[in-house]
Amino acid sequence: MGEPPFRGYHDIGGLPGGPIQQDEHPFADWQKLSEAIRGALEQKDRCVSLDEIRRAFESFGEPLYETLGFYERRAEALTLLLDEKGLVDRAEVLARMDALAAGRGQRVDHAAKTVMEAK
Repeated sequence: MGEPPFRGYHDIGGLPGGPIQQDEHPFADWQKLSEAIRGALEQKDRCVSLDEIRRAFESFGEPLYETLGFYERRAEALTLLLDEKGLVDRAEVLARMDALAAGRGQRVDHAAKTVMEAK
């Protein structure tokens, strides 16, 4: 038999994944809002599609993909797509994140994708 087909870092289908975490946890408000925005943009004039979001995931590269959680990936993909389409400027999104964090006494490390207490 030949070599197995190419498998991207994001394609884990059929691979052992370890134990499945079965405890429930509530969704954070930003996760609900992100999904609502994504759903609205999918419906409204088809600004984005699920296939485009998948393509954006696959363009992250393994380090970023592995660093982000499910909803973080979706939010990052949505921001990337809206910036590509000229609908939202990524720099404006990052500036708004900084302003919101500062209002809470926090700062955002965009490179590390973390929020921490401001010094």
